[in-house]
Amino acid sequence: MEAILLIIFGALAITTSIMVILARNTVHSALWMIASFFFLSGIYLLLHAEFIAILQIIVYAGAIMMFIIYAIMMLDTRKEDKIRVPASKIKIFGCVLIFILFVFILMMTSFGYHAESTALTGSFTDTLVAKFGHMAVLSNSLFSDFLLPFEIASILLTAGIVGSVVLAKK
Repeated sequence: MEAILLIIFGALAITTSIMVILARNTVHSALWMIASFFFLSGIYLLLHAEFIAILQIIVYAGAIMMFIIYAIMMLDTRKEDKIRVPASKIKIFGCVLIFILFVFILMMTSFGYHAESTALTGSFTDTLVAKFGHMAVLSNSLFSDFLLPFEIASILLTAGIVGSVVLAKK
């Protein structure tokens, strides 16, 4: 049953992600992205990653998408409709990016990089998670081992907010 739900949620996530790209209206595109985030959250639930599923809904579908919709509403997108890049250039650029990504994935798999499919070892043992819970182990690792990347991400998000305010004031 879980495999069937996983396939359904995966197909719906892919479909809504494609609709993000194909939507003509930017607000509709943002709404399709919110739907995609909800389906990804369902996939995380099926993979027993409840904490990440809740974060997916709260952080991405809630906070980040509100910022994106706010920015869309504040910017005058009608001006951008007049200045259009020819569709052929965009398609060529997209095909080149997809080709580069494909070559990168082929290189990663051919040079011996294989992701571990087993459970995490080290500080994330099953007994540690059973004793303290997922959130305690994750937060301990986040605020001790990965403090610098966490702080850099917070600085980048703050810079994005400041940038949106500067764009909105113009």
